[in-house]
Amino acid sequence: MVTTPSDTPEIPGAKSNSKDIDLTSTLHISSLRPVPDPQSDNSLLDALTSEEFNILKDLARDCAMFISLAGPGKGARFLLNSDCVTIGRESSSEIFLDDVTVSRKHCQILRTKSSIATTFEVEDLKSLNGTYVNAVSKVRTSLNHGDEVQVGKYRLTFFRPVTGQRSGEIL
Repeated sequence: MVTTPSDTPEIPGAKSNSKDIDLTSTLHISSLRPVPDPQSDNSLLDALTSEEFNILKDLARDCAMFISLAGPGKGARFLLNSDCVTIGRESSSEIFLDDVTVSRKHCQILRTKSSIATTFEVEDLKSLNGTYVNAVSKVRTSLNHGDEVQVGKYRLTFFRPVTGQRSGEIL
């Protein structure tokens, strides 16, 4: 028989000595991480190596890039230069991330071109662990320069082409 300790708050609608009361829960502190602070474009660009910054300067206006700035795969770069880029653990994915925290078909990046601008969206493909943008779970959302996309344990920062020096403007 399960009895609740005297200092346990009463649960509305629950019977006091019910077997339905769960007195245990597990919280893994190591799995938590802070929500990324919104960084200014300048501080984000200053975090890049000279090589990474020069690559972003040379990107076509209708392209973008993921750069892994932290965590597993740190330093990896992924060019987003087609209308649909798949991300997953399946070897046929354009961005192949080999880890059990990544679903075979995890998410995709969709590019939409218009005469005014090119936009990018991330769409989760019903992955087990979800797709997060700036530490918030998303099914589908647009991507902006500096957004952090988390796929499994991988954290990928989204970059658009840049001009000028490190304090330069975003195209």
